[in-house]
Amino acid sequence: MVQRLLVHSTELSSAKPDAPSMNSDDQPLIGSQESSSAGAASGRAAQPASTWLGQLSPRLWLLTFCSGIAGFLFGYDTGVISGALPYIRDDLLKSYQSNTSSLNWIQGVIVSAAVFGAALGSALGGALGDHFGRKTMLLIGDALFAVGAVLMAAAQGVGSLIGGRIVVGLGVGLASVTSPVYISESAPPSVRATLVTVNVLMITSGQFVAYVADYIFTFVPGTWRWMLGVAAVPALLQAVGMLFLPESPRWLLARGATEEGERALRALVQGTEAEQMLAELRAQADAHKRHARTALRSALVAPELRRQLHIGVGLQVLQQLAGINTVMYYTPAILELAGIHDNRLALLVALAPAGVNAVGTVAGMLLVDRCGRRKLLLWSLAGVTAAMLFLGGTFKLSEAHAPPVAFDSGCAGFTEGSSCTHCIRQGCDFCSPKGDPAGAGACMSREQSCTAWLPSYAYSSGCPSPYTSWIIVGLLVYLAAFAPGVGPVPWAVNAELYPQQMRGLGAGAAATANWLTNAVISHTFLPLTQAVGGSGAFWIYAAITACGSAWTYVQLPETKGLSLEAVQEIFRQ
Repeated sequence: MVQRLLVHSTELSSAKPDAPSMNSDDQPLIGSQESSSAGAASGRAAQPASTWLGQLSPRLWLLTFCSGIAGFLFGYDTGVISGALPYIRDDLLKSYQSNTSSLNWIQGVIVSAAVFGAALGSALGGALGDHFGRKTMLLIGDALFAVGAVLMAAAQGVGSLIGGRIVVGLGVGLASVTSPVYISESAPPSVRATLVTVNVLMITSGQFVAYVADYIFTFVPGTWRWMLGVAAVPALLQAVGMLFLPESPRWLLARGATEEGERALRALVQGTEAEQMLAELRAQADAHKRHARTALRSALVAPELRRQLHIGVGLQVLQQLAGINTVMYYTPAILELAGIHDNRLALLVALAPAGVNAVGTVAGMLLVDRCGRRKLLLWSLAGVTAAMLFLGGTFKLSEAHAPPVAFDSGCAGFTEGSSCTHCIRQGCDFCSPKGDPAGAGACMSREQSCTAWLPSYAYSSGCPSPYTSWIIVGLLVYLAAFAPGVGPVPWAVNAELYPQQMRGLGAGAAATANWLTNAVISHTFLPLTQAVGGSGAFWIYAAITACGSAWTYVQLPETKGLSLEAVQEIFRQ
């Protein structure tokens, strides 16, 4: 889920035509200007990064940073709910705690509400951005995110909390489509991918900061309200910064606002490269106008385009079925299942997986062009499958070595079984002696406390386990395998998979499929663990990922080093 914005880096950095654009008489539209632009870009790209990065205008840096805050908000929302959920459960969800199935279901609704909102926002964001402009859509996204954060922080019931999550999701969805496009349409080709990378780094940074904020706010009254509400601050900061920036030059030129578009471009790009970009952008705008009306019809008729959609959408669905957002949304819950009884400790431990995810994402950006999309994805899928098998095995060991129940202290749901695992699965709490966590304990109603049996620890989601450290290692290995390949490659492939007139439509369809699958996975994870345990859940994900590896091996061609025309030739053959 985390690397969603990477698509626009590759997509739009590759947007420069591989051959001169042609007019209706099949004559070059801009001729020598395009060759000049390509030569300048190549020459500049060959310079050391410190040289050409230092030549960028301050306003372009401001645009990159302000737009990148959208990625930070995206990552923050992904990470913050995992830490807030245990405290929401103890505050707003007390009436659900007597029934484990209902409790897991409503927690899934709270998490997935934002994802469904983001799916709608991303589905609408492309068309709305084309009509109203990139800057306008980012400002609308900021307003939605800020309002949603306030609604969540002030929620007095489950309904208002879910409503706030949906509003935040709409803002996230709009930002996930608009922010990288805004940067890409404003930056010189020679540094376009580098600047869009800021979004990817901000996403993973937002996730890490979310876990830090979650831990800090556990010491503050109101806990989860602060966790969710503080996200309004960076949204407002981005909105203020956007007021000092121009609209996307490419969008202005495409709308016929030539004079305004030229002013915007020259304010962002220095030197003669601005003139070279103007020629290129006019040519691309003309090509887009010629093909926009036939894109959908071509997709439905041409078999090669249908296969491209099959691969593009399939990769995005596979990314989510690999279980990434069960980990990102539910890391503290997984750690509770692993035997960490304290919410605050679970949040502190969760910082390690978040950090590994951030570092792995950077590694993926460095490797995707060096190793190739296909090879990197297949190795990543193999690592994810192995990590899921390992996690399932360690959870199975934990369940097999769960402490025995010495006596049942009034939990009506506990009708059979003899261990902590049976007690938890039947909606009860397990009280374990502090001095001997692995010793025999009591199965108690969740309305009761362990005070009558002190000194003790209370477990409501998992059981004391000697394998907790193994499960943490499994999570780290999973993220280390996922982040470099399964995370970024689906987005990179979708950016270069489709012909020019189809690219926006195809990538948009794939992104929407990603969000919808994300919603299904995030909503079903807790009920799945209740039904089959942590071991069964991770083994199911391992089986899906293994099947996905075979599908990828058969279906996905290598596109490393190929021009966009060469990619199309693969599918025409």
